[in-house]
Amino acid sequence: MKLLAASTIIAYILSTLSIKYILATETEEMFKKLAFYFIFSASLVLFTIYTYNLINNFEGRFNFIISLDLSFLIVNYLFFVFMFTKPIYHLGLVLFPLTFITVFITLIYDGATNVVPITNNNLKLHIISSIASYGFLGLAAIQAILLRYQEKKLKYVKESCFITMLPPIEKMEKVMFELIILGFILLTLSLLSGAPFVLSGTDQGLIQKILFSIIAWITYSFLIYKRFLFGVRGKKATNLTLSGMAFLFIAYLGTKLFFELF
Repeated sequence: MKLLAASTIIAYILSTLSIKYILATETEEMFKKLAFYFIFSASLVLFTIYTYNLINNFEGRFNFIISLDLSFLIVNYLFFVFMFTKPIYHLGLVLFPLTFITVFITLIYDGATNVVPITNNNLKLHIISSIASYGFLGLAAIQAILLRYQEKKLKYVKESCFITMLPPIEKMEKVMFELIILGFILLTLSLLSGAPFVLSGTDQGLIQKILFSIIAWITYSFLIYKRFLFGVRGKKATNLTLSGMAFLFIAYLGTKLFFELF
């Protein structure tokens, strides 16, 4: 496991350097892209195998570290699928470092206690739709962070090599809202599919999860409403995007971590 984790970390470091090299060059050369595709594909395969083994070590049960690792795996797969059709290469500059940091955390975090067995197929469907929604909204949150940085640098007219790697602000915002809408649809399905489990009340911290998930849903619905009716953009849009993701993190990963530690 440690060797596999180390290989995954090294592969994602190479993926980060590779995509930075592509974005830093003004001309897009095919062999550079092909090299990146190969390195990232290898990284994704290693990460998938590592996550599979990690889940098997816990006998298919879920805890904070499994949820965190699986969430990042889903985000990486979404990035892989959409990078061929959307201008999202720059998201890798943030996503890849966060991924190998997550893999490193799994090595040092002791989460053997408070694992939750998942046997109900409907519950599995709810979890999958939840993680998928977190994936899209997580990518949107990364996009929002980069947008904030981009706008700050443009405002103070400071030279930055990193700015040249990013698409125009209008395109960045367009992609961010596309990711938010897809994530919002999946989040809605997640809440609806999780409704039958609310009455059972068997999950520890269920009330907290429901509360913060609904707050996140309201935050994203308000953002989409403001976008379509008033064309909200800039700092207000990024603030709402990051706020919604923060509520989602507290709803699922935050409550899981709290109850495992305390």
